[in-house]
Amino acid sequence: MFGIYIHIPFCRTACHYCDFHFSTNTQTMEAMEAALVKELDLRIAAENPDFTQLQSIYFGGGTPSLFHLSGLEALLKRMLPHASNCREVTLEANPEDVTSERLETWLEMGINRLSIGLQSFDQDQLDWMNRQHTAKDAAAAVRLAAEAGFNHISADLIYGLPNRILPFEEELRQFVALPVDHLSAYILTVEDRTVLGRRVQQGAQNVPEDEAVEAEYRRLCQAMADAGFEHYEVSNWAMPGGHAVHNQHYWSGLPYWGIGPGAHGFDGAHRYANVANNPRYIKAVSLASGAQDLPTDIESLTPLDRYNESLMTGLRTARGIALSDLKKQFGHRPDQAEPEAWNRFLDRGVLVEIGGGVFRIAEPHWVMADAIAAEFFMA
Repeated sequence: MFGIYIHIPFCRTACHYCDFHFSTNTQTMEAMEAALVKELDLRIAAENPDFTQLQSIYFGGGTPSLFHLSGLEALLKRMLPHASNCREVTLEANPEDVTSERLETWLEMGINRLSIGLQSFDQDQLDWMNRQHTAKDAAAAVRLAAEAGFNHISADLIYGLPNRILPFEEELRQFVALPVDHLSAYILTVEDRTVLGRRVQQGAQNVPEDEAVEAEYRRLCQAMADAGFEHYEVSNWAMPGGHAVHNQHYWSGLPYWGIGPGAHGFDGAHRYANVANNPRYIKAVSLASGAQDLPTDIESLTPLDRYNESLMTGLRTARGIALSDLKKQFGHRPDQAEPEAWNRFLDRGVLVEIGGGVFRIAEPHWVMADAIAAEFFMA
């Protein structure tokens, strides 16, 4: 089983918190369309994949809903006719791009899931982020997508925002009233190469204390549970049948391709990253005669790398980690490698057994999953 991620590196404006690869220069969109199609063709020729094993396609960005419809269609036509078992085709969309005409066309192409970037229902916060939609636009876009026939709609929210005007409880109330079956909620992260990062470094912007962020996380968990959502990964909640198929490749160590500038892929033993520069990517792909010529850095993973990654991704999920499986696959298990840290987390109720030697992080502590997992990394 594998998935394919396609990075669409264009945005109308730069959100002040975003550190993903994108460009606001859309003049190269036509050349990018050709480059993405060619990279996909080259990887297909090199890998000769069994497309019946393709489970998911994910258009991320950037702002994929901004991309030419012809480009989306050209890419999908190279995959979907052969992918009889593909369960999920996701398109990330900003609310301002969601129209009845586009929704109809996306459905006709084979896109069956939207991930809509709401981020907040607080208009002051949206303005502060430099988002281009209003709070009303956000709710209207979700309802329009549901009316158009999208049965699977995910939405993004950001918590841990400074200077709240609209109470977080009201944001959550507005969210659960929408026809969505999935939520991805993320802590506001201060990245160096962003407007927010520079403001914080200059002392012009404060961010909430950790205690305040953790309190919002607990309220988020409770509100989603009350609304019937399952908390199945640190940052993700789903109604029955709404779990994201594509994300399971990342969390389960399954292979996935990465297409486009800044995209990452994984084949089970190696990770690769395409150059995160639009002009360099377009030029290199246009000159490539085979997959070996693509502008890609490749990293070979050691068994310890795989062990550490399995710990981190497993402890980020509700299914947790099976100690016997880790021992069988990698020759190590965290309770034996780091018994002091393991027992400390058990005694404090941070780690809990869910049966059969399978352990997970208790939900109140899940927000610190990466730091907890790092306690057990092996060098």
